Amino acid sequence: MEIGYPEALATLVSLADGTTSLYLGHGGGIIGGGDHENVRRATRAFLAVAEAHRESLIPTESFPFPNIGRVTFYVLTFDGTLTADADQNDLGEGKHKLSELFHAGHDVIGELRLINEQRAR
Repeated sequence: MEIGYPEALATLVSLADGTTSLYLGHGGGIIGGGDHENVRRATRAFLAVAEAHRESLIPTESFPFPNIGRVTFYVLTFDGTLTADADQNDLGEGKHKLSELFHAGHDVIGELRLINEQRAR
């Protein structure tokens, strides 16, 4: 899931093996989230929601960054990559068919932030 913010691009990477990281366009981020059970649990839920919404995604071979205020989902499958793009506000307010996926992604980001705060202490 990639989110276009005015300050930078945010890229959430969540893989089936539990690997989970958040990369920020200005060079920051949180890596190694999959080492924590709460992050792995949120990642599994995120991937399950992505699978449930697979029919809402289309095949792609290009990976442009989302514009500011937009969210792009990329789902890697054994058959190729699927994608969808939507307005961040519509997703956040539950006005888009992929809102559930957006919120599941934010659950992962929330868990990553918690472990990042624990590391900082």
